[in-house]
Amino acid sequence: MDNTIIHNVPDFVEVSYRPDLEAVYLKWFSEYDEGSRVRDAVNAAVNYVNRYGVQNWLADISTSSRGLSDQDMEWVASTEFSDAISHSTLRRFVMIPPLPETGQDTGWLSDWEQNTLAKFGDGVSAKLSGDMDEIRAFFREG
Repeated sequence: MDNTIIHNVPDFVEVSYRPDLEAVYLKWFSEYDEGSRVRDAVNAAVNYVNRYGVQNWLADISTSSRGLSDQDMEWVASTEFSDAISHSTLRRFVMIPPLPETGQDTGWLSDWEQNTLAKFGDGVSAKLSGDMDEIRAFFREG
């Protein structure tokens, strides 16, 4: 089965469902936006997750040229975002970190797993990995 495209903004983000991973997959080419494109992409993914009972989320920022704007960082830290995720069917989150050539600051990644677990509570697992075999195994653990 092919990937299902859920939301696409060229050169910014493609959101799809990956049947091989049983996961919603957000491939970020850049996370920086002054408007609502980050929220639109995340909300499209959450709506799909809830409609189809998807439990796995893969955010790939490995080639993202720019990180989130301050406004989007605030939104990701907000109760609106937290509630949307907490009240969804999602149970396992993986983030593929930025590659060194992106030049992105990666200092925040050291505690991403712990922060994700603390934010979304029991029944949620989080992993930082760029290894697809490891990611597949993590998604199957559930």
